[in-house]
Amino acid sequence: MDRTYITPIVNQTYTNRNGSEYRCTSVAEAIRPCETTALFTRVRDGWSLQAHGILQYDDGTIEWNYSTGGHWPR
Repeated sequence: MDRTYITPIVNQTYTNRNGSEYRCTSVAEAIRPCETTALFTRVRDGWSLQAHGILQYDDGTIEWNYSTGGHWPR
């Protein structure tokens, strides 16, 4: 499957390759798309993380190069 770096849209929900749905809550664009970071919250339980280098496949699912700052809401 082909994949492309994207800048996610705030308040849009995306399906991860693992099947979980994540809502984008903020985006910090970078000069190069592979360096874009976005805050995502998993819809089912609120787990939040900062995703780095967000990729979207031709079927619409996403994944990222790595994540940091994963945490449960307070």
